[in-house]
Amino acid sequence: MLTRMINAINAAVTAFKGGQAEGAMQTPTLAALHNRYIESLTGGLTPDRLERILRAADQGDIVPQHELFADIEDRDEHIHAELSKRRRALLAVPWRVVPGRPDDKRAEAVAAAVREQLATVADFEDVLLDMADAVGHGFSCLEIEWAFDGGLHLPAALHHRPQSWFQLAPDLETLRLRDDSMDGAELWPLGWIVHRHRSKSGWFARAGLFRVLVWTYLLKQYCRGDFSAFLEVHGMPMRLGKYPSGTSDEEQKVLLSALQALGHDAAGIVPDGMMIEFHEAARGSEKPFLAMHELCETGQSKAILGSTLTTDTKGVGSQALGEIHNEVRLDIRDSDARQIAGTLTRQLLAPLAVLNAGVTDAGLLPRFVFDTACPEDLEKLANSLPKLASVMRIPATWAHERAGIPMPEGGEPVLGAPSDAGKDAGSDTAPEPATAALAATPGEDGASGYPDQDAVDAATVPDATLTALARDLLAPLLAEATSGTSPEALLGKLAEVYPRMDTAALEELCARVLFVGELWGRLSVQDEAD
Repeated sequence: MLTRMINAINAAVTAFKGGQAEGAMQTPTLAALHNRYIESLTGGLTPDRLERILRAADQGDIVPQHELFADIEDRDEHIHAELSKRRRALLAVPWRVVPGRPDDKRAEAVAAAVREQLATVADFEDVLLDMADAVGHGFSCLEIEWAFDGGLHLPAALHHRPQSWFQLAPDLETLRLRDDSMDGAELWPLGWIVHRHRSKSGWFARAGLFRVLVWTYLLKQYCRGDFSAFLEVHGMPMRLGKYPSGTSDEEQKVLLSALQALGHDAAGIVPDGMMIEFHEAARGSEKPFLAMHELCETGQSKAILGSTLTTDTKGVGSQALGEIHNEVRLDIRDSDARQIAGTLTRQLLAPLAVLNAGVTDAGLLPRFVFDTACPEDLEKLANSLPKLASVMRIPATWAHERAGIPMPEGGEPVLGAPSDAGKDAGSDTAPEPATAALAATPGEDGASGYPDQDAVDAATVPDATLTALARDLLAPLLAEATSGTSPEALLGKLAEVYPRMDTAALEELCARVLFVGELWGRLSVQDEAD
C-alpha cells in the first residue's frame, strides 16, 4: 500500500515538473463555464436526472415529479400561457345543477336546495380553475372547509393544496397526505375533493399532461442556454491582445484581464508597449437555435391545445384554418368540462344532498352539468323558426336552448312572445316549398299517394337554380382563376378564398331538403307505431 502511494506521488511530481508553470492555478476559465446559462435556466435539470425522476414516479415516488412540474410552469412562459388558456376556457362555460331524475318533484327540490347551498362557496370560478390544475399534474386536491349554519352543512371554502403535499399508498393508486409515516395519512372522508384528470391514458403517475411536456421543456431550455452563449461569443468583436517578447507573467495577466473587461465594461488599461486589436465578430447564424426553439413550442401547443393556429398565426389563410383548429380545442374543453363535472357531482353535490336532504335514493342525487353546446346563430335561427313552426310543433324550451336564451321565470317581464304565424288561413304569404309539400294530401293532383316522397320531390329545385347557386358560391374562386392565378397558387389560396364564399343560399336549400326528409321519416315511424 505504501509503495503504491509513493509511486503515485512520484508520477505526479514528474507531471508537475514537465507541464505546470510556476504560479499556475487550476481554476475555471470562461471557456469552462459555458454551461452556466443552461444550469440557471433548468435549475440543474439534466436528461439523466429527469429520467431518474420519471422512473421514481413510476415506482410510486411522485413528490419529485410534481415539484418538477410546478417548476416547469414557473420557468416556461409558453407552457404556462397554453395551460392557462386550456384551464380558463372552462370559466366561460355556463353551468347548472340539474335533477337526477327528470319530471320528479322530489328530485327537482333536492337539486334546487343543493344549487342554493353551492352558492355559499365564495369565488366558485376559482374552484373550477384549481380543479383544472389536474390537467397538467394528473390530479388536483381541494380541502373542504365545512361550516354549520342553521342545521345545514355548507362548504365555506375549498382550499387548493399543492400536489407535492401528497404521496401514493402502497397500491400506487390511492392518494394520501404526506406526514411522518411511511405510508402517509389517509384523507378524511368528505374532507377533500380529489379530481383525477385523464389528459392521457395510463396509470396514476403517467396521467398528467406534463409527462408529455417535460422533454420538450428540457430541450428548449438547453437551446436557450446555447443561444445565450452564442450571442455572447458571436455578438461581440474578437479582442486580441499583443505583448512584446520578454513581458513578465504579471503583465500578461494584466493584459488578459483588460481583454476580459472590454467584453462588458468597454474600458481598460494596459502597460505601455502592449496593444489590443478588435477583429470582426465570429460569423454564425441564429437560425438553428430559433428553429429548435419554435419546434419545441409548436409541439407543446399541440400537446396542450391540440393545435397551433390558436396560438400563432402565420401564412395565408391562417384565419380560416385557425377556426378549424379552434373546433379541436373546443372538443378538448368539452372533455375537461365533463371530467370536472363528474368529480363535482360525486364529491360535492352528492355529500350536500345526503347531509342536508337525507337522500338515500341514488336517482334523486343532482348532477353538475356544463352547458358546452354552442348557441345557434340568432339571425339564422330567427329566420328558420317561423317557417318550421308553420309545419311542426316546436317546444319553447328547445328553442330557448338553441338560442342560448333562458326561459322566463315567474312573473319576469319578457320582450315579446312568438306569433302564431302560419295558422291564419287568410294569410297572403305564399307557402314555402317544403310547407306546401307537407300540406299536400294523398290523392291530390300530382301527388303519388306517398306524402313523404311527394314532400321530398317538392323540396327539390330545377337544375338552372342549382347552377346559379353554385356559380354564386364559387364566384371568389373563379375570380382568382380568371385573373391568371396558377393552379398551384390557387390551391394554396383555397383557405383564404373560402371565407368569402357565399354559402347561405345553398345551406338553406340543403337544410330544407334534410329537414323534410327527417320530419317525414319521424312521422312515418310514428304512424307505424300507432
